[in-house]
Amino acid sequence: MMKVLVVDDDHLVRKGFISMMPWSDYGLEVVGEAGNGRKALEFLEHTQVDLLITDLAMPVMSGLDLMRAVKERYRDVAMVVLTFHQDFEFIQEALRLGALDYITKVELEHEHMGEVLKRIVGKMKELAPAADRLELPGALKEDGEEEGPYSAEVKACVTKAVQIIHEELQEELHLPDVARRVNMSRSYFSRCFRDIVGKTFNDYIREMRVNRAKELLARTEKTIGWIATQSGYPNEKYFGKVFRDIAGVLPSEFRKMEHEVANRLP
Repeated sequence: MMKVLVVDDDHLVRKGFISMMPWSDYGLEVVGEAGNGRKALEFLEHTQVDLLITDLAMPVMSGLDLMRAVKERYRDVAMVVLTFHQDFEFIQEALRLGALDYITKVELEHEHMGEVLKRIVGKMKELAPAADRLELPGALKEDGEEEGPYSAEVKACVTKAVQIIHEELQEELHLPDVARRVNMSRSYFSRCFRDIVGKTFNDYIREMRVNRAKELLARTEKTIGWIATQSGYPNEKYFGKVFRDIAGVLPSEFRKMEHEVANRLP
């Protein structure tokens, strides 16, 4: 079971959220709760947690400050925002800090609880280190690298690269720069990334950015230009082309389809 910590300063909201969600159906177990970020950090010091679900506006230590601390100290903890205010500037900052997703009050009222958890668990699995999920092909040999499966050190470097991509999707990401940051040569990093992740470096970034854009299109009313920028594409026209190449439709068409589906839900 994946262990969950729920943080919200409203006692009734926190208790209600914990009690209403079908955690065990999705391999989740709430192991703790806290009323502010400082209490949450104290809990994390002595208890293993896989998923942190936190409100943003809290006294003593806000959710954003909590997320910054968790990102620095507990990098293996996945984070999701629980917000009862659709303040997208705060949500945008939370996504920059590495939040996998966010849950709103409206969503809890109109969407099946299981669908929320299913979505979150799915994203957690996507972010699991690629080297742990995939069968690795035979190794490449370059500059004295040993033959056979990739070493643990190489897998760790590629895993770090994947983390960099997810944390910096809005920024410019270039293969030579990321290769340097994980202490690998450009050419060898390119080959290892492709073999371990299953996609080229650039294809993986495009896919992750389009996935981010899909979430924002479905769950906000922000302009296409704003969503393009949040997804790492300051050029809206180019963003539309990349999105259509991967999703098969333009961003505006995707949003319309998502809204039509949502309107048909009971």
